[in-house]
Amino acid sequence: MSTDTRYRAQMEGFLNGDSNEGRSLFEGIFSDLATVLAATGNVSGSNTRNVGIPATGAISVAGANGAFTVTITNAEDNTKNAVVWIEVSFSTVKSFASNVTTRPATTSTSMVLNLVNQTLYFRVRWSYDRKNWSTYVTADQNPVSSGKVSSTATSDAGSFNQTNLGYVTSSTDATTGTIKIQGANGPYSNLVAIKGGKQIQLPAATIVGVTPSATYFVGWNGSKYVLKSTLAQLFDDGITPIGRVTVQAAGDVTLPTVALVLGAGGAVVGWNVVDGGSNLAGPVTLTINTSTGTGATAGTQTIVAGKLVSVAPGNTGQNYASGDTVTASGGRGGVDGGGTSTGGNGGRLTAV
Repeated sequence: MSTDTRYRAQMEGFLNGDSNEGRSLFEGIFSDLATVLAATGNVSGSNTRNVGIPATGAISVAGANGAFTVTITNAEDNTKNAVVWIEVSFSTVKSFASNVTTRPATTSTSMVLNLVNQTLYFRVRWSYDRKNWSTYVTADQNPVSSGKVSSTATSDAGSFNQTNLGYVTSSTDATTGTIKIQGANGPYSNLVAIKGGKQIQLPAATIVGVTPSATYFVGWNGSKYVLKSTLAQLFDDGITPIGRVTVQAAGDVTLPTVALVLGAGGAVVGWNVVDGGSNLAGPVTLTINTSTGTGATAGTQTIVAGKLVSVAPGNTGQNYASGDTVTASGGRGGVDGGGTSTGGNGGRLTAV
């Protein structure tokens, strides 16, 4: 089919509403025009004839934040007499024998390809007419990695914009401590973590040989749980933060002695810490021994260096008597932290 006949058929198809025929028509005209200009040299005021294949130049590729930045250097003589077309392609295979993606030909000497967490080989070739091409020039003998999109490239603390439904607890024998990471269903149950719209299931785990009385921040690095001494060390896009735990102190616990402070109507208006005890690694359970009082609960407990320092007022209740006593129990739970129930933390790590 002659060029005129082809153009006429494509024009008729375009006028009859076929957008594909219209696109083919204009692409054909553009290609033919570029070929004529390249052959005659009538580009940028030059009358020098430039026929054949451009000399090869160079290509460099840098990867960061989930993208490749590709920079092309044309041979100096190529740009004097004609439009130079550039075709970039990339592959996961060094030989380019398979998995090859070819970008559309362009005259631009730079481009940014948003391909998150990819490792690729790059090459480029040149042409005056997009039909006759130079040999390929590769970017490097080694592949280039785009990396992951860092949280600093998106928003502050992006790695913490997540919900995790795990819990971190501790226990201690006479000399060393143990940390347990588990799901909401208790010991040895898997836990769930959610980042954006992606939900993953993480395994339960036990970490032994940790230092008693030390505070750790626990995270999942994709293959195992890691312990960090500060929260800032979890600011890594490869780590999923799970929670915090202060490991129980070594040695036997001496439970504190606590007395009630009563007000009008037998209300519990305060909790008097008579003896703070020792080696406490977590809040104690305070039980009021009474036959008349109802409704009182203890508030937040402050524990410093293994001793109970104070107990904040909780619900005051009523009808407690001066002879009522308080029994303390527990104190070996460590100061634990982790996720909350679904929707309970606004999508962010809590209890750290």
